[in-house]
Amino acid sequence: MVDTVARSEFDLAAHFGVAGSATDLTPQTIERWRASDPDWKGKHWAYTEPDNCDARRLRPINLAIRAKTHE
Repeated sequence: MVDTVARSEFDLAAHFGVAGSATDLTPQTIERWRASDPDWKGKHWAYTEPDNCDARRLRPINLAIRAKTHE
């Protein structure tokens, strides 16, 4: 299952280098993620939180749809 994060959360993570655009990934990684996570929109990735060995892993993510503001 692919996690969905808010745009603001993604922007902050990207600023610190722990998230980014799928264009940063190899074609093989994109292909593998599309096969294993069909709900992934194929646009963004992030690192996981550190596990018990302090290792982080790449994971596919989707961004939440921005709410439209009415003025």
